[in-house]
Amino acid sequence: MSDVTIRSAVSRATKTAPGGSFTGVVLQDSLAVPLAPSRTSATLVTFTPGARTNWHTHKTRQILVATQGTGMVQVRGKPAQVLRAGDVAEVPADVVHWHGSIAGHLFAHISFIESDGADNTTWLEAVDEGEYRAVAVAGGG
Repeated sequence: MSDVTIRSAVSRATKTAPGGSFTGVVLQDSLAVPLAPSRTSATLVTFTPGARTNWHTHKTRQILVATQGTGMVQVRGKPAQVLRAGDVAEVPADVVHWHGSIAGHLFAHISFIESDGADNTTWLEAVDEGEYRAVAVAGGG
């Protein structure tokens, strides 16, 4: 049996998420990368107030574990759903969705996703600002 590997927090650099796929300031901390035979990655994602992903899909399901603040997840054509610390959202494969903070609130989640080494995410257009404000100010609908 192998020893447990511990990656200290100081060994992981926080990076700013790419602007072309996000609105606002979003920070990413890689917690785990796929190591064969595992295909699972885990990323701590922190959204500053008003920040969010673009609409997107994943080839495999995505699990979001809310860790701090108040956020939302929305599937295209459906009402947004509020996420608070401790909530877990499971987004099926190939479902168009976005997630991020509610206006005026910080939000963080851990994203778990499987990957075969290829890009698992297909990025689409930004969430319309008017639509975002309508659900974000109301607390997610």
